[in-house]
Amino acid sequence: MIKVMIVDDMPIFREYLREAIDWAHYGFEICCEAKNGKEALDLLEVHEPDIVLSDITMPFIDGLELSELLKDKYQNTEVVLITGNSEFEYAKKAVKLGVADYIVKPFEKEELIVTLLKLKDNITKAMEV
Repeated sequence: MIKVMIVDDMPIFREYLREAIDWAHYGFEICCEAKNGKEALDLLEVHEPDIVLSDITMPFIDGLELSELLKDKYQNTEVVLITGNSEFEYAKKAVKLGVADYIVKPFEKEELIVTLLKLKDNITKAMEV
């Protein structure tokens, strides 16, 4: 199973992500959730997720800063930013930080599933090497 962490300051969106997708059907499990980047960093050490789904705009440590910290310390963890903010500057910075994908809310859950399956394929191949 590929472990997924959800990071969003809005409980309703964390719940939506948790329930909108049949995670186990696709070979994923949600290992933990965080309400901001600071909490996510604490949980990373314990749960070691393969994929982090993160909002950008959050208190304490935002999604871009979290992505930067992850790329320094957890190079094998893939980050997908899911945000209501479609500003080009955010997307540009996300690409520079090496995030796997940038999905703008509202989105179709199929878009997220396609991204997750692509990442799962990459992670599985990397584990085989």
